[in-house]
Amino acid sequence: MGSGEELLDFSGNGDPNTLSIDEPELMLLNETTTTTTTTTTPSPILGYTPNPFRIAVLSIKCLLIILIFTLSCTIRRDYFKFFVVFLVVPLFIEAGFDVFTEIHAATFGTKAQKFEYLNLSPDFELENVNFTVTDWQKDAIKDYAQVLQHYTTYTLYTSDAIFPLVSYIFSDFFFWSLLFSTTTVFFYAHKAVVRPEQIIYEPIGKSFIKIQILPILFTAINTLLAYFSVPEWIYLAVLTIVRLTALALVGVAATQIFASLFLFCRTKDELTKTSPYEQVRNSKLRLFLLVLFTIGMNVLNAPYIIWSALSLTQDINELLSFEWYLPLHFVHEMFTLHLTFYLIRPYVFLIFTLIFLNPYRRRFFRFFCACCKRN
Repeated sequence: MGSGEELLDFSGNGDPNTLSIDEPELMLLNETTTTTTTTTTPSPILGYTPNPFRIAVLSIKCLLIILIFTLSCTIRRDYFKFFVVFLVVPLFIEAGFDVFTEIHAATFGTKAQKFEYLNLSPDFELENVNFTVTDWQKDAIKDYAQVLQHYTTYTLYTSDAIFPLVSYIFSDFFFWSLLFSTTTVFFYAHKAVVRPEQIIYEPIGKSFIKIQILPILFTAINTLLAYFSVPEWIYLAVLTIVRLTALALVGVAATQIFASLFLFCRTKDELTKTSPYEQVRNSKLRLFLLVLFTIGMNVLNAPYIIWSALSLTQDINELLSFEWYLPLHFVHEMFTLHLTFYLIRPYVFLIFTLIFLNPYRRRFFRFFCACCKRN
């Protein structure tokens, strides 16, 4: 080798501080190694912290369901019993799924608890959003997942599509089942006043079983509209039927409440007053408490009814080129409030059942109140 050539010293005698990398291949290798090290840095994993508020509320829900089931076993053949049982059974299954969710929440982590209302409505003044009031049903499951995550702090609702889907199905079914079952229970409450001799022999159970077919149908429609993409004309046509049905059911309930005012004026004969059947003997009191129960429950249905009515009006505006003014920001907020009330409705129903539905109210107070036991 020539004297002008420099030899690399591998003996370890060289000074590492004086080592310089001038070869292009070595520089490229160094850059590649640095880049690889940077891109493989793992992202931080969120820790899991149980939400004590969620666990406490879920425990109260389970206790109320068990209590109502226990009271139902002590009630004889009564239309209120069938009305409540067919609504509590899906709540019982939903409570079991909520417990299953609590178990699996640890694998996904949590977010910080925020005690504030979640408004999913976009800011149309600051954002260029191509989003109409009728599009809310398309994203109902995704929006409900955000609502669940916000109030439970569990990220599994936005990380796994199965959990919000199942929760939405349970909540939407309970919403529709309550609407349809209310019209049925009013029919029997009116008949107990007008035809008390026939109410004892009515096939009450079959009526409530048959009526559950409609909530299943409308829940399936809402779920399919939210989960799959369909042509716009099919979406609008089906959604119009759904919204008109909700408005019609609330209208029927309002008519039944109005008709109840006239039934309160009917006089009872002695045979009715001394009837051994409580649903005949106290028919007017039961009807009055049912009216209060229905009014209270329909307060929670108001956001969806308002959204349905105003969104239908907006569709008519666009179809016929009318220029009716509508508070669109208010309409958008109503659907978010409707999804939020999905979480509240089961608890209100369980508490109202113990307060307003007469056979449950009497047994509940007799069991827990010493004065009522003596009387």
